[in-house]
Amino acid sequence: MLDILFIFSKLNPDLGYRQGMHELLAPALWIVEHDAIDQNSLAGTASRENDDYLMLQMLDATYIEHDAFSIFCMIMQTARSFYEHGDTKSSAAQQGISPIISRSQHIHQVILRTVDPELADHLEVIEILPQIFLT
Repeated sequence: MLDILFIFSKLNPDLGYRQGMHELLAPALWIVEHDAIDQNSLAGTASRENDDYLMLQMLDATYIEHDAFSIFCMIMQTARSFYEHGDTKSSAAQQGISPIISRSQHIHQVILRTVDPELADHLEVIEILPQIFLT
């Protein structure tokens, strides 16, 4: 996980690493590792002509880090705006609130409260911050 986050930060120096990125990477890394297949344990079980061979190539355990990095980069294409601290003109930015916190508060206080007020109240009572459960 550290290698993936380090390389991502080096390739994106304008963004770098921000707290919470590991929470986006962790599930992707876990799934890729969980689904990976050790090629040595299956030597000779699939011929190059069938679909099993293609699946074995796609789930090759040798490429866990590479595959998780690729997935994380795709996730960050959408999530990048939550981690940027640019010169924005929004009221949240003027108050010093990061975009992810501002968006999380809006989802919790407006959207969740409309859809499921009981859950919104419960999360407030047990003091779970919106950015924690919405990330």
